[in-house]
Amino acid sequence: MNKEFIKRQDGMTLIELSIYIALVAAVLVMATSFAWNIINSRTKAFAVQEVEQNGRYIIEKFSQAVRQANDITAPVVSASGTDLTLVMKSAPVNPTILSLSGTRLMFQQGAGASVALNSTAVDVTSLNFSNISSANGKSKQMRLQFTLETVNPGSRNEWEYKNNFETSVELLDR
Repeated sequence: MNKEFIKRQDGMTLIELSIYIALVAAVLVMATSFAWNIINSRTKAFAVQEVEQNGRYIIEKFSQAVRQANDITAPVVSASGTDLTLVMKSAPVNPTILSLSGTRLMFQQGAGASVALNSTAVDVTSLNFSNISSANGKSKQMRLQFTLETVNPGSRNEWEYKNNFETSVELLDR
């Protein structure tokens, strides 16, 4: 009679139920962890993209301005600083000035208003314009070195990214 009772038992034991609950919990923990990793990776990719895009834009604007300039007023030959003043061929854009204002790289042409070259999501944490022209004036060149860093008010690791940029450009057709 004892054998018949055991054979007709249709429910799960407490051990089986505990194993199923543990397996489901483990799968849910892994799925949640995987989802958070995807979200954090996407956030980090956005931070990297924002810094790189701003860096490329600043280099392009700097290169374009220097190539179109007639002369470099500041910094003088063999000097460096955080301000660049270029004498331009066209009167409406003369002078063209790039300068650091807080964490923004400002660009001004002639009497026009200054505009920030970097977005509000990115800070310029270091900036250096170096006049690497030859002393005899045959070659007029400028070097730009700067560091961009994402704005991270919450101090979250996935938003932290910074990169150093550097370029040199020679004045054309003086």
